Amino acid sequence: MQTEEIVFHIKDERTRDIRMYCFVCTGNTCRSPMAAALLNHYGAPHGIFAFSRGIAADEGAPISENAVLALEAAGIPSEGRNEYTRHRALQFTKEDFDRSDGVFAISPSHAQALIMAFPEYAGKVRVLGDISDPFGGDLERYKDCLCDIKDGIKEVFPYIFKDEN
Repeated sequence: MQTEEIVFHIKDERTRDIRMYCFVCTGNTCRSPMAAALLNHYGAPHGIFAFSRGIAADEGAPISENAVLALEAAGIPSEGRNEYTRHRALQFTKEDFDRSDGVFAISPSHAQALIMAFPEYAGKVRVLGDISDPFGGDLERYKDCLCDIKDGIKEVFPYIFKDEN
């Protein structure tokens, strides 16, 4: 797993430099939206923002109910620039590479799919972990998945969690 932070930057004309990352899973209704919500919650004060996509998304599908419940149970509110309850699944495209400072695949197989489809962007792809799919599981499975996602994000962005209890 890559542990260094990807150091590409974009300029937010209104405020300051920000970094934008994309999380990619299969259907874009569970793991990647939870990862984006988590990074948005902890990373926003550090100028780090995230969005999510799927490699086989059913476009327009909502975030799964248990993903929302797991995020709420973890104290991640759906508000402001992090309104994850309004999330709708979208397919990953080349343009998502262009708007991202880095792309985090939720598993090695997702990274492989991205690199095969977009070999010219292989340098932007990192694997967050090998996070199993909770789709169809109970709330506890989603909470466990969220913990795995958080562990992966902590490895890449440890400084955004320094004030966490």
